Amino acid sequence: MRRRTMSRFRWLTLLVAAALLFGSTTAYADSPYPTFTIDEEGHGIMMQNAYLPVGAIDGYSIFGENEALSNGKVELKNPQDIFVDNQDHVYVADTGNARIVELDSWGNFIRIIGDGDLKQPKGVFVTDEKEIYVADYGKQSVVVFDKDGKLKQTIGKPKSKLYGKDTPFKPQKVIVDKRGSIYIIGEGLIQGLVRLDKEGKFLGYFGGNRAGFNLLKTLQRMFYTKKQLSKMTREMPISPTNISVDQEGLIYTSTAGINGGAIKKLNVAGKDLLGGAFSLNQISDITTDSMGNIYAVDAGEGMILEYNRDGNLMFLFSYNDTGEQRLGLLRAPTGVSVTSDGRLLVLSGERGNIQVFQPTAFTKLVHEALGLYLDGKYVQSREPWNEVLRQNSLFSLAHTGIGLAYFKEGKYQEAFEKFKFSKNKKEYSNAYWELRREWIMKHAVDVAVGFAIAIAAWIAIRFAYRRYQFGKPVVVAWLKVTRQWFVAQLLHIFRMLRHPIEGYYELEHNNKASVASATVLLAILFGVRMFELYTTNFLFASMEPIQINFVTELLKLLIPLFAWMISNYLVSVINDGEGSFKNIYKGTIYALSPYIIFAIPLAILSRALTLMEGVIYNYSYNFVILWCVLLMFIMVKEIHGYEIKETVRNIVLTLVGMIIMAFVAFILFGLSNQVWEFVYSLFQEVNLRVQ
Repeated sequence: MRRRTMSRFRWLTLLVAAALLFGSTTAYADSPYPTFTIDEEGHGIMMQNAYLPVGAIDGYSIFGENEALSNGKVELKNPQDIFVDNQDHVYVADTGNARIVELDSWGNFIRIIGDGDLKQPKGVFVTDEKEIYVADYGKQSVVVFDKDGKLKQTIGKPKSKLYGKDTPFKPQKVIVDKRGSIYIIGEGLIQGLVRLDKEGKFLGYFGGNRAGFNLLKTLQRMFYTKKQLSKMTREMPISPTNISVDQEGLIYTSTAGINGGAIKKLNVAGKDLLGGAFSLNQISDITTDSMGNIYAVDAGEGMILEYNRDGNLMFLFSYNDTGEQRLGLLRAPTGVSVTSDGRLLVLSGERGNIQVFQPTAFTKLVHEALGLYLDGKYVQSREPWNEVLRQNSLFSLAHTGIGLAYFKEGKYQEAFEKFKFSKNKKEYSNAYWELRREWIMKHAVDVAVGFAIAIAAWIAIRFAYRRYQFGKPVVVAWLKVTRQWFVAQLLHIFRMLRHPIEGYYELEHNNKASVASATVLLAILFGVRMFELYTTNFLFASMEPIQINFVTELLKLLIPLFAWMISNYLVSVINDGEGSFKNIYKGTIYALSPYIIFAIPLAILSRALTLMEGVIYNYSYNFVILWCVLLMFIMVKEIHGYEIKETVRNIVLTLVGMIIMAFVAFILFGLSNQVWEFVYSLFQEVNLRVQ
């Protein structure tokens, strides 16, 4: 589900609200929230429950009446992190009480760790050897305890010059990989994760985020003076909010407040393997299970997300508790962890409790299918996937799972159909690659022979025409047609490709184009655009054919074109441009000649390509667009008789004029709505009084 962030998810929140407004059906009666999945196009699909709330663990149920165990501090106070070890013991960073609380998987109290040794623990991690690492924000250290809970080591700020003398060291989260390297999230460390060896020696930074793109600040850097730029704040990357490590040693990070890459799966080089997984923008914690499935919680929306190991979102459920105090609804969750039997433990710092979510039979079926596939039992995985589809035919991951099983068996056509249905572009491309390879191996000789025959026929026809005038009537008729006044004007687009400067001179002075021919080409342009939308391989298409709206596409073509023409004409009148509006109209349409000629061949070519060859399509398409831009530049220069500097100035002012026109249109549209509402209410008032 590649995949985007909160901006694409707002409508999904509306679906949640709608589900609550109209009440639950019997299928969802046992859950206080709806559950969704997201397809490959980012569309939300409501589905049966994935997890059900079964209980909550708080300080009172942990300690019962034996308050002596905690010196009277019974309840959890602002807990900030949770971790489940390989024996399903639960460790909670009880920040407000300055301790680590260890429980069994059902919430029964086992012991307190670090009481008196910790100041403000915000993160906890336990190795397979039962060593407990605590990120103590208050002590500005990472504190290590042995398996008996005794203080073993305190790791302070690295003394390396590479770390930086003035760089703060305020640990918030910590994990340890299979090699014993320690990874720390520190407050304000925009460089990324701090990586230390076992003794606390600084090894460098790892997996940092990049500063986001800001159009306004980019324009400011282009036009501001040095003095103005010196007063601007620098755009800094955001530090991760949480960290996890899976059984293979891969590092996962979550980051709040960014519009892409909020959830990352990092390889040893620090490269994100998920490619921008779908997420919300306030992810507060992340964890994985034994199969590599990824779990995350969002503090802003109060939602829980589960992904498969490739970053495809499987389930999204729960939401913010706004005061109902209902089991299963969350309030600013700060942590999530998962037990070996698949139960989710979600920590709330604000409420000081842990809510427990039990997977439903449907979710267990999905996990069973994933597990069989990961174990290499591809044929066996198909049956649970089919059962998943019997329960929910819209669950795209099941179609992908069955397709992967077919693919591993060498049944590429069946796999191709499944991937096409689930819109999984990566696997669809892989299946098509195999089908194409099989077809080429089967028909290579036929294609070569056919190609040779076609070339021989072409040579023979040319020879016969030159030697014996074979086909001369056809050639004469064709030349007669192309010399017709209107046809010649339409074919002038080919002249624009080879000699654009002469082409524009002839367009303006030699009547090589007319308003009528430009209008016909505009209609052809729209037809080409529609053909492109319907024909382009969905691997490279911007939308599905079912999403295409004829009127919308027509407006998307005409409005920018005519806005450009009008703005350019007005700017040119002010700046002594020679071109009339008629010539601007003709020149603009003819500047799009490369697109009119090459868009259809490119759309057809795309259907023969896979993602691996996507660079061919993308570079070719971008080249056509740049060609059109170049012709548009030449059009402005030649039509108005400008020098290059004046041409650039004219184009910039034209674009500014288009922005102003859009702004004015927006205001007028808003005012017209208000006027209409006023007239309608006035009519209603008069009508009421007359009655």
